[in-house]
Amino acid sequence: MNQEKAIKIFKALGEETRFLIVKELLNKELCACEIPLKINRTQSNTSMHLSKLHDLGIVESRREGKSIIYSVKDKDVIKIMSLIENKNICVIDQKPKKRKKRDNKNIGNRM
Repeated sequence: MNQEKAIKIFKALGEETRFLIVKELLNKELCACEIPLKINRTQSNTSMHLSKLHDLGIVESRREGKSIIYSVKDKDVIKIMSLIENKNICVIDQKPKKRKKRDNKNIGNRM
């Protein structure tokens, strides 16, 4: 994979909705109507991101009757996502850690 392609992939996956779409599509092919429910987004928002992923060559689609079925096309994206999943570095599903409260007793003594 060359540098230009790597940058393109990371830019695409750097957007949370697109990352979630690709993550779901790695599990199995999905109908365009199923994806918004899986990632908790609106149909129009999901459609916009699917279009971008399709234009970038990351996903592909095919028609089955009235349904459009999406799957991950780019083998490099599959490798990157599997590395992320295997190393447990995917933190999108985790809640942010709560910050500890500072001890304000000595703040006035700084002057």
